[in-house]
Amino acid sequence: MTELDDDATEGQMADFFAAELSGDYGAWGIGIIEYYCSRCDMTFEFISDELQSYNPLIIGWHKKAKLGDYFSRFVFEYLAFIANLKNHICISAKSDRHAIQHLKRDSAREIRYIKLVMDNKLLRDMWVSVIKELDSNPLHNTSHDLDFPAIDGWWNNIGDHIDKSNNSRKGVVISLSDWGNMVEFWYGVRNNLFHGGKDPNIQRDCFLVERAYRTLAAFMENEIMSIPSAYKGF
Repeated sequence: MTELDDDATEGQMADFFAAELSGDYGAWGIGIIEYYCSRCDMTFEFISDELQSYNPLIIGWHKKAKLGDYFSRFVFEYLAFIANLKNHICISAKSDRHAIQHLKRDSAREIRYIKLVMDNKLLRDMWVSVIKELDSNPLHNTSHDLDFPAIDGWWNNIGDHIDKSNNSRKGVVISLSDWGNMVEFWYGVRNNLFHGGKDPNIQRDCFLVERAYRTLAAFMENEIMSIPSAYKGF
């Protein structure tokens, strides 16, 4: 299995850890290959001949996410999520962060998901429990410094740059219609989990990862429905 470079993109990092977790080492190194040019601030993507469409992987990861512990489930669900996001929703995104910000501004998906939350009691209760937990203890980003985690400036933010003048409370989901911070919650849990900031033996971590998985899986169920039926039997 190819070693992970220090300058690997977030998308490559996700693929690497998922392949390592699943034992499917052959999955690393096929599909989309990203090259980032710091001088021109652009990411170039090349799709190998072995993988003409990401749809089978999106569906396969989504199905794998239905098995195992919630930490493993979230990893695979997030892989399906980010692959779908960068290949179907925001193809021009220069990074995972840009794609996440784009999704926050996607009013059509916001309306569909919030309606689903309101109509589905189990999903609604999941978000209510997240809102209560984060209200008492906001989500910090441990991916940069495990000893001194900070709260990202991307909360309450749908733009492509951090607004340092925004002094609103961060690290929380404010309400059942707070779409932007729901998306940020998924991304924040992903960052902490992929960079070692979540421990399956710590009750709060288990609580957050389980709810991140369940709430994201509900979003992905709707997304999978829009993928051509030819791939559904994968």
